[in-house]
Amino acid sequence: MTSNSRQTLEALVMRMQDDFLNSAWLTLTVPEAEQRFDVDRTTCEAVLGVLVDAHVLARSREGTYARFFPRLARAA
Repeated sequence: MTSNSRQTLEALVMRMQDDFLNSAWLTLTVPEAEQRFDVDRTTCEAVLGVLVDAHVLARSREGTYARFFPRLARAA
């Protein structure tokens, strides 16, 4: 990976993360995210996966991605 492509990928990760963090109720499917961020499916799925692994996003059973909100522990 060249330095330029690495910087481009890092910028994409940050842009996608920022969109979800700044729009708390934003939900997107992979095709919607591809269109919104103007990237191919493989790249889009990879970045969404990284953001899920980092607990920035959550993926629903239906396949939509949204901002991850941890569940609060219930008081005993």
